[in-house]
Amino acid sequence: MRKLLVLVVAASAALGAVPASATPPSPVNATFAVVTATTTSTRTAGGNTFMTLTRTAAVSGTFTGVTTDDVLLVMHANGTTSLRGTGTCTCTVDGRSGTFVYGFRGSGIFPTSGTGRYVVRHGTGGLAGLHASGPFSGDFAVSTVGGRYHFD
Repeated sequence: MRKLLVLVVAASAALGAVPASATPPSPVNATFAVVTATTTSTRTAGGNTFMTLTRTAAVSGTFTGVTTDDVLLVMHANGTTSLRGTGTCTCTVDGRSGTFVYGFRGSGIFPTSGTGRYVVRHGTGGLAGLHASGPFSGDFAVSTVGGRYHFD
């Protein structure tokens, strides 16, 4: 009987440890607009051009703030383009401010159209516990960002 009581108390404590600030998933509706893009390297191989860039962007909507990211852009010989990168956003989300790290991948025709996906990987400050992911689409300069987010 004593073991059963210990198990019940332990289970109750574990259930009580769920963070009170957890939020249900909410939609992301944001715009990502490149402010600067600096090419840091370029090379060509097999008809493909590989460019690395450092960008800053203004983000508005669900995510509001400024981002800096590093991008690998590959312009393939067949006319298509692929990109991938990581960045940091100093942002406000749902009234909470801090930073978060994100990653992204996409493809399309540079510089006119593209689609892809992003994932928020880690938040700090008021954005600790932020999780978000979803699609983006647009051109290289301005993209619409969708998906869902929540806080743990």
